[in-house]
Amino acid sequence: MAAVAAATAVHADTVTLRWRYAAPARVAGFRVHFGKSPDALTHSIDLSQLRPDAAGIFRARVELPDGEPVYVAVSAYDASGAESPRSTAWLRTPGLGAPGRPAVVDP
Repeated sequence: MAAVAAATAVHADTVTLRWRYAAPARVAGFRVHFGKSPDALTHSIDLSQLRPDAAGIFRARVELPDGEPVYVAVSAYDASGAESPRSTAWLRTPGLGAPGRPAVVDP
């Protein structure tokens, strides 16, 4: 998993994302895109080597900025680097719900 670097000190919150993908055999990896607006997902984290569980669910623990709402979407890419469209962006609001409760994204 790649780390996200920033020029200023930012506190991070580790969250678990869960999602399904219709064609897992063709996937080389996923990208988690995030930002302050669903139309401006300016940061991404590359996730390669992920495999679904027996139920077809992919899981990843990622660090997102702590203390502020963040929109998140997922895309898949194949071995040649071709990337799928992003999933619908969803809003992650810190402090709501139980800590560590996974969010489900269906790209």
